[in-house]
This record gives sequence, C-alpha cells and structure tokens, in this order.
Amino acid sequence: MPLFDLSVPIRDGVDWYRDPTTPAVRLKNVGSIEKLGWVSQTLTLQVLNGTTYLETSGHMYPDGPSIDQVPPEKLLCRAHVVPVTPAGQELAVPESPLAQFRAGEDALLLYCGWDAHLEDPKFYSSSPYFSKPLQSWILDMQPSILGGDMVSYDHPADAAMPFLRTYFRRGGMILCPLTGLGKVGRRTVTLCAAPLKLVGANAAPCRALAWF
Repeated sequence: MPLFDLSVPIRDGVDWYRDPTTPAVRLKNVGSIEKLGWVSQTLTLQVLNGTTYLETSGHMYPDGPSIDQVPPEKLLCRAHVVPVTPAGQELAVPESPLAQFRAGEDALLLYCGWDAHLEDPKFYSSSPYFSKPLQSWILDMQPSILGGDMVSYDHPADAAMPFLRTYFRRGGMILCPLTGLGKVGRRTVTLCAAPLKLVGANAAPCRALAWF
C-alpha cells in the first residue's frame, strides 16, 4: 500500500509571512545528553506559520468550532487529488471534471508544484491563488476539507479573503500547505489529517497522510 506523508517538516527559524503578528518557528534543545544525560526540545510557533495545519471556520467566525471540537470521523475521509495549472499567479479550473465527488463529505487536494518554493522568502507573498472561476468551482463542489500545496487561496494581498470567508461559512476546513502531492498524482486516496488537539484553538499543526 503506497503511503504518502504530505506534511511540511517543521524547522527552526521558518517564517512564511514575515509579519510581527505571526512569529517565526522556534525549535530549540533543552538539556544536554553530555551534562544531564537527556535532551528534549521546546517548540514555539504560530499555528498557521511554518507548519502544515488544519483550520476550522473559527478562524473567521466566532461561532465556528475549535480544532478540539472536530469529530474524529471528520479527520479520515476520501480525498480527490487534482492538479491545477497557473495562469500567471492565478490557478485555473481543472480541465477534467471530477466524477462521484460527495459534497460535504470528500476532501479536495489541489496542487501546482508550489511546495518546491517552501524555502523561498516569498513563499507566501508570491503564492499562487484561486481564480474566480476556480473559486466558484470549489464552492459548487463543497469539499469537507480543502487542501493545497499553496499557502494562499485568495490573493495574498487581499486581507478581506472573500473566498475563505464564503468557504468557511459553509462549514469546510482548510488543510495547507501540503507537500508531495505531485508524487501522488491525480487520483482518489484516503486522507488522514490528524491535528494536535489544542483546546480552544481554531487551527493546529497537522500530520497529513494519504494512501490508496
């Protein structure tokens, strides 16, 4: 059974947004094997920066669930992996339609190869984003989880994020950024998206696995 880890490795110093409200990842050793006989680590991060995360509508709506309130059965589902083609910085609607997509149940994972730019200082600011036709196509599909190897779905400079607001209002969750979807290719897989159970948080670092 081919198994794919779609999660971004968490590394010290990573900062996609370069904004004081979203601090960089800090992953540091505590203790010393030489001096104490043991070593551990401390991790400080903003849950949307430097990690693959699962996010609920609580990010934008006060009545949205926190990540610890997501039922476990929502974290294991069928997912459709689909390539999308950039037209400039915008991403276009897939050429081939999806068959047998179950609205409100299946996940949709889109990829354009942007995970190759994870180390780029402009990973976020130059991120591809969804064109208006692609936004409409996704909203019509109504995926339970929407994932991608890009880190911005609206234009990165659009602070209002109208697509995300509409998508979240309909009850969906976001899983991003993902890596390695190009190795999976266009196919239907089983997705397990297991976030940390952070009480009261609207997102959490997530280990995302797929198999078929």
